[in-house]
Amino acid sequence: MQLDEELKEKLIELIQKGKPIPFEYKNLLFPPDEVQGEYELVYKGKKKKEDILADTMSVPFQAVKKFGNVKEGEWHNKLIFGDNLQALKHLMNDSEVKGKVRLIYIDPPFGTGDIYDAKGAPAYSAALRGAEFIESLRERLVFLREILADDGSIYLRIDYHFGHYVKAIMDEIFGKNNFRNEIVVNRVKKSDIRANRFNTATDSLFFYTKSNNYIFNNVTKKLEVKKTERWHALDSQGSGPSRIFFGKELSPPPSRHWTFTQENIEKLIALGGLRLKCRNCGYIHTGGKWKKCRKCGADEPKPEYKLKPTGYQLLDSNWTDIPGYTFKWNYPTENSEQLLERVINASSKLNDIVLDAYIGSGTTGAVAEKLGRRWIMIDSSKLAIYTIIKRMFNLKTEIGNKGRQLKPQPFVLYNAGLYEDHGFILKMGEDNYESFALELFQCEQKKLDINGLKMNGMLFNCPVKVFSRKGYLTEEYIDELHNTVGDYIKARMFIIAPASRVYFLQDYIEKNGIRYYILRIPYSVIDELHNRQFTRPMQPSSQNEINQNIEQRGFDFIHPPEIKAKYYLKQPSGQLFDEMVIEIESFEAVQRSKEPVKFKDPKEALSMVLVDTNYNSKNFNMIHRFFADEIKKEGYRVRVHETKPGKKIMIIYIDIFGNERIEVKPISDFRKKK
Repeated sequence: MQLDEELKEKLIELIQKGKPIPFEYKNLLFPPDEVQGEYELVYKGKKKKEDILADTMSVPFQAVKKFGNVKEGEWHNKLIFGDNLQALKHLMNDSEVKGKVRLIYIDPPFGTGDIYDAKGAPAYSAALRGAEFIESLRERLVFLREILADDGSIYLRIDYHFGHYVKAIMDEIFGKNNFRNEIVVNRVKKSDIRANRFNTATDSLFFYTKSNNYIFNNVTKKLEVKKTERWHALDSQGSGPSRIFFGKELSPPPSRHWTFTQENIEKLIALGGLRLKCRNCGYIHTGGKWKKCRKCGADEPKPEYKLKPTGYQLLDSNWTDIPGYTFKWNYPTENSEQLLERVINASSKLNDIVLDAYIGSGTTGAVAEKLGRRWIMIDSSKLAIYTIIKRMFNLKTEIGNKGRQLKPQPFVLYNAGLYEDHGFILKMGEDNYESFALELFQCEQKKLDINGLKMNGMLFNCPVKVFSRKGYLTEEYIDELHNTVGDYIKARMFIIAPASRVYFLQDYIEKNGIRYYILRIPYSVIDELHNRQFTRPMQPSSQNEINQNIEQRGFDFIHPPEIKAKYYLKQPSGQLFDEMVIEIESFEAVQRSKEPVKFKDPKEALSMVLVDTNYNSKNFNMIHRFFADEIKKEGYRVRVHETKPGKKIMIIYIDIFGNERIEVKPISDFRKKK
């Protein structure tokens, strides 16, 4: 069916009368992509790619802390705290990043609810299920492809629960012809005789590129076993080849441990025991060396590669010779440095940008640092952020974190979607404030003039005014505004202003059929713009929630929780040394939203407590961490076993919304309790 003139008139009539458009007109108004794949994964809640790109909020980055000598105008590595979907939308509009990321590695929470044991402790529990997980991952893959360089690669780690579905959506997004490998990697081993099936030993690593022109460097590994069977390929592990090569008998016969050294290759060429292919016309030559191709006359080919030293072989898609996970940084499902070393060496070059949107313990950034790459890391877990900061300042040069100390390149910690207190807006320059405000609400930055009044942008084809940070937005101001522009706008106008500067409660004021919408900074519920509620990234309160999917929609300011605590020393029975005790008397999350979360006990809002028992007054080095569930079992007491504490103790209290209360205590505040 075509959208002819008759149908157009009918649709216009329906719109004019305010009636709904029948569903069968969907493909006429929004035709599907002209080029369809051979297959597509269909499930409930699947969005169009164009809707994902358009509807996802972009959140500006707020620099929270600089590590090292960060120079203005020069590249610096980026550690980003916030929802990775919103952060990726912002990066997609960053000319320094879009199309310049050479390599992406992600290991998303698998969405299964499985529990993985790390030294006997529950370590993993993903929150999302089924189609919800697939679509959540697909949304991020859409943006990752936009950010990836044309000659870039992406590696995605997944387990058996959803691997087949993820493969299908990656075929859709990156193209099935850009699939390169399914690599097999080790996972955390479990042995359960009650499973009534074979215990799962491996995960999959899907390797895709953005195009046929991509960076790839051959990687070798140590020879695993000695083979005595007939040699069959130059890059095999082979020893003990046949004495016959294409009808030519070697004399003397090769020994059992004969290998393909360069010297032996030359002998075989001289004997005619190897076939040589002309790179110009493809003609196969046998019977010794040749100066010119017998078919096209091209010069003798130069070697395409040099043989690697004996004892090594080309890496294939079986990577079970190295650990898939390690637990060196006390973080569950921590990818091994050996695994990332292979990925980064294979698909990037020195100084390339490597991005990880689910960083966890930060292995991707750590190995990128060691191999001379630049990096961007994103996570919405506070524990992940502090684990990475600690890791970057305790790096060793060798893979596996061995060798001499390695000083990291300068990097900056950014907030994306959750911002420090309102004061940082007042400190911004006028241009930065205007750009920040417009991006928060997805406005097009566009200067225009309406009856002498300057506007800053457009939203839904309606004018946007960024209100001054110094004045006060009153109903009288709206009256004056309407008198000035009311005759020149059709249905609505948007005014962006700091919430503290708005002197009325309603979200819009209507004047003669024209609505003046007030977009407050922060605006915790954005139903009018996005038809969905603001959500905060809920932080884990127990060990088995660490790797849950943490998603955020919208933006807000950080409101430190209110806390009252006692600090003292106490000697446990049977112990030689005192332990440091933090007794939490009261804890309450500060919520400034339209629908605050209700708790039976305010202390239930506690997520975790992080402690640096030797704070150097520069960088927080997380030495101890305590989750809310274990703190509650101790009667809301944090017991720190530390035999040699420093002069200063830094304590970070985190609520489940990601807000922090930071305290620095001299060791003298911890007095012996009688």
